[in-house]
Amino acid sequence: MFTFTSMRRTVSALSGAALLAGGALLSSTASAQQTDFSSVEADPAIWHLSDTDSDVYIFGTFHILPPSLDWRSEELRALIASTDMLVLEADVHSPESQAAMQPLVMQYGLNPSGVTLSSLLSDSANASLAEIAPTVGFAPAMLEPMRPWLAQIALAVGQMQALGLDPNAGVEMVLLGMVEGREMRMGYFETAEQQLGFLAGMPDDVQARAFEQGLEDMAELPTMLDTLVTAWAVGDMETIDSEINASMREDAPEAYQVMIVQRNENWIPQIAEIMDGEGTVFIAVGAAHLPGENGVIELLREQGYEVSRQ
Repeated sequence: MFTFTSMRRTVSALSGAALLAGGALLSSTASAQQTDFSSVEADPAIWHLSDTDSDVYIFGTFHILPPSLDWRSEELRALIASTDMLVLEADVHSPESQAAMQPLVMQYGLNPSGVTLSSLLSDSANASLAEIAPTVGFAPAMLEPMRPWLAQIALAVGQMQALGLDPNAGVEMVLLGMVEGREMRMGYFETAEQQLGFLAGMPDDVQARAFEQGLEDMAELPTMLDTLVTAWAVGDMETIDSEINASMREDAPEAYQVMIVQRNENWIPQIAEIMDGEGTVFIAVGAAHLPGENGVIELLREQGYEVSRQ
């Protein structure tokens, strides 16, 4: 059964590749009531593990954020200034990766010939879509070629941008700006194609049900985003875990396994390889991947690493 979790899942599944794919499809950005986060005293969570010649810091990110939120603490600025290597989920920001995105979106995000989005949805969902799509920058006809997963992310990104969130204010973009011009090693856990493949791997009927529930949930997205952005900003990872991971585990266990657990498990040997090297390394991945029993932090501890919250 798909509940309000479907929209939480959409937000948590916004990998950098998905965000880029969804945002690139927007024809315009509508405006809506926007929350001012300038008064939030931000101190996002950072974890640390080390050995004799390595210091590794792990930071949970939001890929799209309100520009009014200043989350770069003095501690974070100092860590970035001293780091030798920055590791992100995937390279989706370089000109080369962005040029490669369009064929990947066509491969993974478009329906086969003769299949339209509306043909996969109920009459009531199509009626709702006709009302909602223009409010977030889409003509309904623009969505027709899309598979439900891509259409849902496109609508979510459109609504988030209408609410004042900006991909250019997202953590990855800001971090890349902070290290621009430096002699900096870069690392990535995944490719953009892998990230889109995770999203596209769900059967179309499952995607369609999630999309329909997501349409119903869009009215709740402003409140949910306020909760999640504030929790992330102040380092409240318990709320991130309960609002995203716990809900996914209960209502969408298969999606939770694919989007969270399997990816977390794939990253652990890569972090171990980083620990086998030397220097200071700053790892930045989606915040939902870090807390909880299947989170990266607990998985590292199970492997014998001492991981401390900064």
